[in-house]
Amino acid sequence: MPSMLRVRRDNLRMRVPGSLLGVALLAFGLFVLVQSPAAPDSELAARAVGYGLVLSFAGIAAALVSWLAPDLSGIWCNSPRYFGRRPPGE
Repeated sequence: MPSMLRVRRDNLRMRVPGSLLGVALLAFGLFVLVQSPAAPDSELAARAVGYGLVLSFAGIAAALVSWLAPDLSGIWCNSPRYFGRRPPGE
């Protein structure tokens, strides 16, 4: 198995919230897809299907990237630890 597809278990403080975001996006995308037939006209139904597909794809991608990417520093950002203070270096 290539090392790129290995499930990473380090840095759980970034991986778990990233995967939760992915699951939430997927759930909302599936909800939109299920509710799209209830749209008042066909144009809105088509837009809802497109939106649901994009959200579902984004959710799957976020969940996969959260566990498969070796370095998450350029994908998910850490929250700043200097609330109310100046950032380091200023």
